[in-house]
Amino acid sequence: MENIDDTHSTQRGLHGLAALYFKELIRLKEDEDREAFNKLVQTILPDVEGYIASRLSTSVRNGYIPKGKYKVEEFVNALYLQAFERISEIEDEKDLPFWLFQKADELLQETIVEEEYNTRFLDDIEKFSKTEWIQMQEDYSVDSEGERTLLEEFVDPSYPKYDYQLADVFIKDPEDKWIEKLNEELGGDQMHKHIDMVLHRLPAPMKSIYDLAVNQRFSVQEISKIKGISFEEVESYLERTRKHIRTSFKGRYPSKNVQS
Repeated sequence: MENIDDTHSTQRGLHGLAALYFKELIRLKEDEDREAFNKLVQTILPDVEGYIASRLSTSVRNGYIPKGKYKVEEFVNALYLQAFERISEIEDEKDLPFWLFQKADELLQETIVEEEYNTRFLDDIEKFSKTEWIQMQEDYSVDSEGERTLLEEFVDPSYPKYDYQLADVFIKDPEDKWIEKLNEELGGDQMHKHIDMVLHRLPAPMKSIYDLAVNQRFSVQEISKIKGISFEEVESYLERTRKHIRTSFKGRYPSKNVQS
């Protein structure tokens, strides 16, 4: 199974960098240097822009906001303005990363209506036929173009590239041999695409909380602050999301079909 320690250390490194430059951000605020302030925020924590783009594209894809009506840049600019004006609210420099994600979520929530549960997908995920999985994959591939278009607004070679991995889903599982075979046969790219496709069909809270935990490497406590919900709710969302992804793999790639 793939090792995710490097991803953990990279993300925690970014979080540490944000705290390291917190005093510089305060100084820039005092100097009223908004341009340098925004540039520094983007440098030390670029993922908040990708997070906004991903959440916005999910809502567009699910028909909750009209395509083309909102620009990622509008939300990013609003976030940076809010950060510039309210950074004094942050009492501990270590709170800067999840404070920014919290404010991004609040801005998005003013515009986006959270999706209702797709009960057919959640209830029948084990029963989908091979044809249905193929159609789902084709629909996902078409939909992904829209998300890539939004994310291209912030193309930067310095941005970390994230890949969904089985190691983040099957944390403890008795079917280790099946998982190892699945890893070998599908390869990282195919596994990433399947997990991403399933996440796109789950309710928005599930996907965004999973991304905050897996891609951004925020702790349950930090996510609860970002989302304004209890630790228990965050843990419940994470467990249900992982359960649906595990179920989807077992439904689409049953162990009897994995070659020895």
